[in-house]
Amino acid sequence: MPPNGRSWQVLTWSWACSTGHPASDQVLEAAANAAWPHALLCAWTFLYDHDSAYDLMDHAAQNASHYIVRHPDVSLHKLTARIKSELRRRARQLAARRRHEILYGSIADLEHLLTTRPEIELGVYANEFFGQLSPFAQSIAHGRWLGYSWREIARSFEMDHTSVRDAYFRELGSLQKNLSRPGDSRPCG
Repeated sequence: MPPNGRSWQVLTWSWACSTGHPASDQVLEAAANAAWPHALLCAWTFLYDHDSAYDLMDHAAQNASHYIVRHPDVSLHKLTARIKSELRRRARQLAARRRHEILYGSIADLEHLLTTRPEIELGVYANEFFGQLSPFAQSIAHGRWLGYSWREIARSFEMDHTSVRDAYFRELGSLQKNLSRPGDSRPCG
């Protein structure tokens, strides 16, 4: 996987959102590139994840491409403002969804473990949990631990990043349901 950084990124959304008119595509590309710093800002401000900027921009560029088809004479300034508005709206929407999630069995539990258990015991729990993951999920967890983005990990599997992320979290959720929680009254065996 290539290292992170701007020099490795190719900022183009024309492959995903073509209007069918070269002039409109150029305006859309220019507006998307002008709004890219705003996508990074929204991703970090609302979602605390710089990698989410790509998903936000994909969504906003698709929205703008539909708009430019209906209004082919739109100015670059107005289209850029529309993309920025859509970026903020989508980031807030995703952030609101995350706030409504129940923190049962998530990072809150891991934080509790980190503050209440000795390191050696934590290592045992982490190895046990990691060992129960499939090789696919283990390689994703290893890549995320090394700091790779979802897109970079998905490239190694030759898959879409959203499919990889969804499959990974589905497996974690399934494993979480199967693990016995401390204090459970369920019988063993």
